[in-house]
Amino acid sequence: MGIVGNKILEYSSEQSIQRIATDTGDVLIKTPGAPDNWEKYKYSTNITPGLADIENGTNKFGNRLSMRKISSLKENPELIKQLLPADMDCSLMIYPINTSIPVIEVINKNPPKGEVTVINRTVLYDYKLIDIYSNIIPDISHIGSEYVCTHSYMNRYQHQPPDFNNRKSGWLCAAFSIDSEDINSKDFYILTDHAGNDNSDFHASWILDTPNKTIVNSNNFTSNPLMINYVISERQNREIFVLHIYLSGDIKKTFNTYIVGVPRGTSARDVRLDNMNPQPAFFVMKFWIE
Repeated sequence: MGIVGNKILEYSSEQSIQRIATDTGDVLIKTPGAPDNWEKYKYSTNITPGLADIENGTNKFGNRLSMRKISSLKENPELIKQLLPADMDCSLMIYPINTSIPVIEVINKNPPKGEVTVINRTVLYDYKLIDIYSNIIPDISHIGSEYVCTHSYMNRYQHQPPDFNNRKSGWLCAAFSIDSEDINSKDFYILTDHAGNDNSDFHASWILDTPNKTIVNSNNFTSNPLMINYVISERQNREIFVLHIYLSGDIKKTFNTYIVGVPRGTSARDVRLDNMNPQPAFFVMKFWIE
């Protein structure tokens, strides 16, 4: 009876640890935590960590994780204790499927000798902290955007949209805003998939200004990211900006353009279109009794 009883206790303990591991993984992967923006509160104790990306997931919690939340949990690994019994501990590693991308050691601990429970999930996460503030993606069905450009009232500098049906070049314009906190902590770039040389006499160009201070002189595109701090970082308060893109009337020669912000000091080599796409990875947690 003693042997049988011990086996039952061992089985019950294993099942309990497995359940806790599964529930902890679900909370981290499928919820944003509490509060939703907990990663902004570094010194609060009333936090339940969760890693789901609600900004890009439109509140549909799935397996897309926020790099900001991942980074915050890495900086404050003690928060994981909010999800575990007092006698349990864990490690958390994120292994990108693309092996050229470094492993993220969120909670790097070595379990002691003994029973270890492992969960392994497939997730998506934002490889780099790149925020998109504006994007212009030309499409015949979206010509005539909601924003009425202030250049429309400047006589010969009017920004009329392109006419793709008649192959007539024109402007696409979009307004966006940036908070003062971001203005003071980020570097800003224009990113595009424009090749820079389409072997024609037409040259696409761009202008970045504000509704209160319009600019008429445009800049040519290049295939490299263009830092625009000289326009944006001069501001002290929340500011509205307008991006203007001059496009060919040939729909086949259009391209996408983005205004992005990255943590200040980020290498320009990391400001790339492919870093804007979420990366697949293995989300691996190990659990054990201390």
